[in-house]
Amino acid sequence: MNARMQFMVAGRSEIERGIVVRTPYVVISISDPGSRRPRIKSAAGFRGAIYLQFHDAEPLPAATPTAEIVLMTTRQARRIWRFVAKNLNNVGTLVVHCEQGASRSPAIVAGIADVLDIDVSEVLGWTQPNQFIVDLMRSVGRRIIDERSPS
Repeated sequence: MNARMQFMVAGRSEIERGIVVRTPYVVISISDPGSRRPRIKSAAGFRGAIYLQFHDAEPLPAATPTAEIVLMTTRQARRIWRFVAKNLNNVGTLVVHCEQGASRSPAIVAGIADVLDIDVSEVLGWTQPNQFIVDLMRSVGRRIIDERSPS
């Protein structure tokens, strides 16, 4: 595990304008379903990206989800964890962006950092992470870590 990994949270406009990252980095790109794929400007340290689409939403108890709302899935959380595991020792920064950089992307960072035991309180200071996404990232991440741990 890379305890020195840094995290960056950004919105769509920031990621499309171009970001400055001083270490090799990868991007987890989250956008709204049906929106165009964000244009990530790749700088010298850019090592790759994954693109996912789901709404900034949480399931409502005892409510039938509407077809218009697309929640983050366990499959998407696994895909993120595989991407993180593949790049954990090859990059210094994990950049996560969503439309505004205030809820979905900080939730993904919070879930990953919690499982990897990395303090990201400074990165998340002003954000409002989506708790459903945080919990999903934690539970999937812990299962993956448990599966990889020697018995």
